[in-house]
Amino acid sequence: MRAVLIATGILVLAGCVHEEVITINATPALSAVESVPEELLLDVGVRVFDANVPDDIREQNEMRLVAGVRDAEARYMPYVLRDTLQETGHWGAVRVLPRGSETVDLTITARIIQSDGERLVLEISAIDATGRVWIDAHEYSDLAGRLNYRDDMAASDQDPFQDLYNEVANDLLAFRNTLDNEQIARLREITELRFAAEIAPTSFAGYVADNDGRTVVRRLPARDDPMLGRVRKIRERDLLFIDTLDQHYSVFARQVGPAYDDWRRFNYEEVVELRRLEREIKNRTIAGAALIVGGLAVDASSDDPWASYSGRVGALAGVSAVLSTLPMRPEIQVHAETMRELGDSFELEVRPAVLEIEGKTITLTGSVDEQFEQWRELLREIYSTETGLPVVGAATPGEPE
Repeated sequence: MRAVLIATGILVLAGCVHEEVITINATPALSAVESVPEELLLDVGVRVFDANVPDDIREQNEMRLVAGVRDAEARYMPYVLRDTLQETGHWGAVRVLPRGSETVDLTITARIIQSDGERLVLEISAIDATGRVWIDAHEYSDLAGRLNYRDDMAASDQDPFQDLYNEVANDLLAFRNTLDNEQIARLREITELRFAAEIAPTSFAGYVADNDGRTVVRRLPARDDPMLGRVRKIRERDLLFIDTLDQHYSVFARQVGPAYDDWRRFNYEEVVELRRLEREIKNRTIAGAALIVGGLAVDASSDDPWASYSGRVGALAGVSAVLSTLPMRPEIQVHAETMRELGDSFELEVRPAVLEIEGKTITLTGSVDEQFEQWRELLREIYSTETGLPVVGAATPGEPE
């Protein structure tokens, strides 16, 4: 009887299923109730995310990770965060950047920890031009449900994980609200001087310094400093180029969006199905083990030959139940393989950038990151041509003049 009770208890436990209640996009992003004065608006750069793809193919397979999809996500997700921040009205220009830039007041970086259509986990960091940390490698997580992928939700252009982006936006706003107007003005000032030091280190490297990881102002140029006037004009050109890059990511996001939405919807179903199969295998294995325990217990405790025979049959039936799980394992692998084969349409084509500067046609080639570096070098050459100063590499804050 004890064996029967044990077996029954195991079977009851095997039948328990945990269901999680998911609330759809319950966290709104806080919007500005009135316009923020322009001098208090901070420009934000959202860098392309770290795709976090392991080099080992076997590790990718174990994670059910599709490198092509993850690379596309690393370019797509920053634009969702960019739009979320821009729509709140609390910020100046918010742009997606291929790398860090001294042009912006606040830089956001992220690493994709998990993304499978059901769960999104991002490790977010945010640091301003002074070196002040706003968000320190904090993990944000959100869970999507079947309702997130209904046709009416898809038609609303609402991202299944919008709650996560809203939470990031609200955390950034909360930190922004701890700064007074004077701190905001000093931050914008340091941003300008850092850009000047990058473009014209010979003239501006000594204006800012590094103080234990924080950038501080050592001295200020005169308001009518002609060198600073030239740097400001160059910065305007730089912002126009960054706007062009941001538009490039915008086009990519629009192009890849429909395919990515389909992939997430399909992958969500795959993840749910995989979990169902794994749960079924686990339950059948537990049930099989229960039959083995019960069968052997009857066999060992009974002098009745018929009871002994039925006990052996029960034990064999339990073994069969365990073994019957084996043919299902390749079925799980088929689902995982289907997921890994997706992503062929997520390649980003980078076209040469053709620019008109001072009556000259300039062509930038290569990847977005390479074009960005070529552009920065070109800005240094423009400044050198206008001032007659030699072109030198960018200086770090506090570097000797």
